[in-house]
Amino acid sequence: MQQIRKAAFSAAFQSFRSIVGEQIYTRGLARSDSEQAQLLEDLCRADSAYRVFVVSIDDVIVGFFSFTIDAARRTGEIGLNAVHPDHAGRGIGTEMYAYALARMKDCGMALATVGTGGDPSHAAARRAYAKAGFGPALPSVVLYKVL
Repeated sequence: MQQIRKAAFSAAFQSFRSIVGEQIYTRGLARSDSEQAQLLEDLCRADSAYRVFVVSIDDVIVGFFSFTIDAARRTGEIGLNAVHPDHAGRGIGTEMYAYALARMKDCGMALATVGTGGDPSHAAARRAYAKAGFGPALPSVVLYKVL
């Protein structure tokens, strides 16, 4: 899963670097890859609130997804997920999200959420989430200032 995560998100981290510039990237975002790698490890821990699933084709893992439910709020959240770029565009993401949403509904959730980046490198993710029925979206902006 770490290899898939790295391959799937390398363009995003490069996009962040080009958008904010080298100085801000170095000071605030350079650890994004290692932090995301740790997040995946944490999601897979037995005591995690997230459920993690893998997708395989011919016994080769090609994607993964995570989700959690908040029974008190009746809300489910799709968390970290990725499809290896070599397998993108084949409907794997659509199937992953459909499965997660069905499990959420089975657990009595009334709302599902997912978050993603607004930069160009996340355009495919935004399209995939829209295809899965997500929307409307609240825009979010993070601003940086070198001190």
